[in-house]
Amino acid sequence: MKIPRVLVLLLLMAALLVAYAPGVLAEETPTPEPPPIPAEKIEVLPIYPKIENIAGSSFSFEIELKFLNGDSPKVFDLRATGPQGWDVYMTPQYEKEKKISAIRLEPAFTVGTKIQLVANAPFFPLPDPGQYKIKLEAISGELNGSAEITAAITARYNLLLVPALDGRYNTNAEAGKEGVYSIKVQNYGTAPVDKVNFSSTQPDGWSIEFLPDKVDTLGAFEEKSIDVKIKPAAKTIAGDYMITLNASGNQYTAQKMDVRVTVDSPTVWGWVGVAIILFVAAGLVLVFLRFSRR
Repeated sequence: MKIPRVLVLLLLMAALLVAYAPGVLAEETPTPEPPPIPAEKIEVLPIYPKIENIAGSSFSFEIELKFLNGDSPKVFDLRATGPQGWDVYMTPQYEKEKKISAIRLEPAFTVGTKIQLVANAPFFPLPDPGQYKIKLEAISGELNGSAEITAAITARYNLLLVPALDGRYNTNAEAGKEGVYSIKVQNYGTAPVDKVNFSSTQPDGWSIEFLPDKVDTLGAFEEKSIDVKIKPAAKTIAGDYMITLNASGNQYTAQKMDVRVTVDSPTVWGWVGVAIILFVAAGLVLVFLRFSRR
């Protein structure tokens, strides 16, 4: 009789396990929660965050705007803040003549909407070379995004030598005597040129002197008048001669300037010539008078 009782007990235990097992398993397996809904956001993405150019030029930045996790379009105000004196504005990507201050964005998944941000540095006074920051914001209610871009201004140096009067690249001088020819040194670059010095190439025996002989600093778009004292050698034969004037600074060497110098005969020889002419004329008069008496 013991064996049947054991079997009955085992059967009862098995029945209880089958009856309560689903509840136990159900309590141990948690119900999965739904994923959180991502919040809306706006991304401002410059394609090229830094652009280099010379002062007085225009900087054009391509910007991509992405409106993410939205369920309907939104209008975003566009605000650009640049350095003082700069002209900064936005345009559509392919309509650069149209300035915009707001844009309607559709919800994006991968590709956003592109615009252009244009920044014009002031032409006068020209900004110094350096890094200039510009901030662009896209705002719709409490939703906003921003990005910072950099306009890097590089220096351009350009010295010129030109005649000071009437654009004449020629002058007259007398052998053995000093004459003055005036020139201008001009800085057509976008940054100052320091320690501008002058030099020359001339025929043997000639002397050339610059007054002043140097300029400490010549600012952008500035010019300085220079007197060039030219003294041909005393025995220079009358005729045309070429001299070359040069200017160079710490940052740049100017193009050379060629000047034609016409050397005249000394004044004493001029008077000698006049005396000879008068002597010949007097002789002719005497001859005429003698023959007229006959």
